[in-house]
Amino acid sequence: MEQMLIMNRKIGFLIMNFENGGGTERVTSIIANELLDRNYDITIYSCQKGNKCKFSIDDRVHLCSLEGEKYKNPIWRKIQVIKKLIEHVKKDKIDVMIAVDVALYLYLIPLQIDHLCKCVAWEHFNYYISPNKMVKYARKMAVKYADCVVVLGKNDLENYKKNCKKIKRLTYIYNPIAVNIEPKADMKSKKIIAMGRLNSQKGFDFLIEAWAKLESDFKDWEVNIFGEGLLKEQLQKQIDDKELKKIFLRGYSKDVSKDMAESSIFVFSSRYEGFGLVLLEAQAIGLPCVSFDCKEGPAEIIDDGVNGFLVEPLNVNLLSEKMRTLMKNEELRKQFSEKSTKDLGKFERSQIIDKWDKLLSEL
Repeated sequence: MEQMLIMNRKIGFLIMNFENGGGTERVTSIIANELLDRNYDITIYSCQKGNKCKFSIDDRVHLCSLEGEKYKNPIWRKIQVIKKLIEHVKKDKIDVMIAVDVALYLYLIPLQIDHLCKCVAWEHFNYYISPNKMVKYARKMAVKYADCVVVLGKNDLENYKKNCKKIKRLTYIYNPIAVNIEPKADMKSKKIIAMGRLNSQKGFDFLIEAWAKLESDFKDWEVNIFGEGLLKEQLQKQIDDKELKKIFLRGYSKDVSKDMAESSIFVFSSRYEGFGLVLLEAQAIGLPCVSFDCKEGPAEIIDDGVNGFLVEPLNVNLLSEKMRTLMKNEELRKQFSEKSTKDLGKFERSQIIDKWDKLLSEL
């Protein structure tokens, strides 16, 4: 009987807007789908919108919008979202609620005060990234009160241990590789690829600057940036102002594996990251990567000079130089490609779901 209770536990994920098409939503959809096969009942609650998903989501996953978009006043919006969340947790009999982003843990505090369910804060950036005071405060509260804080890698685990005196429970679980790893990338291709939300964090302005130093020397190459976001017009203006003809904003990728496989270099120009799932996926398909060594993640994924290049953060000149090195040398691209998957076993989906299953069972 006790085993039946464990196996049928009801898990909720709280996300800002499940209809967004970023890495956070993609990983959440993967984890939710996989947990279904471990006999969990899954509901994904969106603070705003969220009744559909840009990624593959199993019909058995329940999607629930808390309809925050209906309220213009931000304070009143938060109050209403928390009120609706409490109602749903009671009605749906949720056992464990996971905040998909440490900032959203603030919405879970009332659930813990009333002992309605266990609460997990799932970090999607890293300890040192605090875009605003609310995130910093949420992280402080999560460490102290959440039933577990889940971070994305070993480096960030140490960041938390070093900076937090009292931690209720802390663990790391890598994000899983989400793409089909066949076919492998074409090292003869003269296409460079980058992917991510078009926002400041992803640093595509740096990639455009780096490409501006290269385009005139590599007229048969092109750069394709896949993603959507608020900076689309600004980035396009930057491209137009520099009169660049071979770098393109392609919008959302309809087939990530295919677009990666048609390229021979992946560039990761983020200002900061939680871990960098798309970097893992690029390596899984055999792409040599050039990445800023930003906090946190790339150094756990790229073996510098073996399967890619790690570049001093925000150093556009060095980013451009390493891109040039790979573009000029097909043999080096092949060498990097052959070694791109050498350490990816720890990111296999089954191993990662095992860790989530173990954590949820223990809670």
